[in-house]
Amino acid sequence: MSTIKIGVSSKPITPPIGIPMAGFSGRTEVSQGVHDDLYGKILLIENKEKRAALITLDIIGLNRSEMNRLREIIGKHIGTPPSNVMIACSHTHSGPAVKPNPTSSLSIKQQKRLINDWLRDLRSKMREIAEEASDSLVEAKIKYGKSSVTGLSYNRRKITPEGACMLIMKTSEMRNAVREQYKSWGMPPELIEERAVPGIPEGPIDPELQVLRFETLNNDPIAILINFSCHPVTLGPDNLLISADYPGYLRLLVEEAENTSVFFTQGASGNIRPFYSERSFREAERIGTALASITLKTLKNMTSLPSDIGIQVVNSTFELQFKEIPAPEEAERLISEKEKHLEKAVKTQNFREVRKLSEELILLKRIAGRRIALPKQWLGVTPEKEQMRRSPIFQFMREQEKVCELQALALGDVILAAVPGELFTELGLEIKRRSWSKRVLIVTQANGSIGYIPTEKAYEEGGYETASLLKPGIGETIVDRMVTLIDKLKR
Repeated sequence: MSTIKIGVSSKPITPPIGIPMAGFSGRTEVSQGVHDDLYGKILLIENKEKRAALITLDIIGLNRSEMNRLREIIGKHIGTPPSNVMIACSHTHSGPAVKPNPTSSLSIKQQKRLINDWLRDLRSKMREIAEEASDSLVEAKIKYGKSSVTGLSYNRRKITPEGACMLIMKTSEMRNAVREQYKSWGMPPELIEERAVPGIPEGPIDPELQVLRFETLNNDPIAILINFSCHPVTLGPDNLLISADYPGYLRLLVEEAENTSVFFTQGASGNIRPFYSERSFREAERIGTALASITLKTLKNMTSLPSDIGIQVVNSTFELQFKEIPAPEEAERLISEKEKHLEKAVKTQNFREVRKLSEELILLKRIAGRRIALPKQWLGVTPEKEQMRRSPIFQFMREQEKVCELQALALGDVILAAVPGELFTELGLEIKRRSWSKRVLIVTQANGSIGYIPTEKAYEEGGYETASLLKPGIGETIVDRMVTLIDKLKR
């Protein structure tokens, strides 16, 4: 007889119209409506007297303090330590902001009121679903399956001899992305034609779509868990409607087909984006539909886990290290100095140095409080849409989380490896490669949010994500620590 019990519950966590939205710094308007509801869901797992829980939220992310508050609430109501609770965010860029946006059309005070009201409601709903899941526990069995998905996602960092070119744009614009970047650096036309390579994405992705099916002893479905690595940014900064993006369509279609609750977890997608011909709900539906089709096919070829599997949860925390940031007055001095070096680098056609200095100047201007515009190649938007703005770098530094918590939850040899940030796909692949189990689901934006987690090599290449305040090498530290954590789960 099975020793595993499963309890499931969910509630809409859709914020009120008018709340600021998260995900795009250039989006200053608040939400103007709801396209599709956002959900908070709980998957409660019990083995004899031990309980653990996975909670999924259709939001961009939450800081560690708010996550821990929710974990304490949930742990209390399901009868388990907060360390046995994993909370994972889908990372939709069309959900509510969880902190005020200084460039918003609403005042900071108004934004705080809306956000705090929504967070209070979120805590209340998490308490309710925790209680409901505890009351709905049934004996269960678990099945595992996976498929390979290509053609829907790409690595947005196109590497050239000069560094990284970002490909956050429509597929029709990618081919000339490198050429446009070279133009912005002041490279002569004849040199552009000689050096520019097609901006076709070719970096690594994690193609695995992994699925867990939880069902009763009579084979009736209880829940389905899906893990896939791809930023939910099919909807762009122009969208002002609340939406779960492509994971919402994926979930809805599988739920309709299987008549059960579906959980989505985001993989290592810090540098992974969806291919799209336009930023629209139609494209979000297309991607969600394709992933739903692959999920349903995967469900037909699942492997049953042993009926007597145990539940194990291990956690590890460490203090983060950060880049050295100069004071504003020192930044002003360095701006003048580096602008002279930049002018010289353009004249001598040292365009690797041009790229490096250009990116250093962006950070220095942010520190000095100057108005800046990020490069088109970083954001995939036209300069008119990316507003010139002041970026409160020191406020951002104060909000930067100082601690990283890693967590691994094992159901037999199936392991959910939780990382609190936007982990580069290369790092996620390395965790999988080095782990004793070949059934590892990397779950990101979980239990906190420390921002982008690039590879050490990426810092040398530059690009949008390497504006992260994390010191180079933190990503590799996370890999080492997570592999060590997973080793503790080997039975």
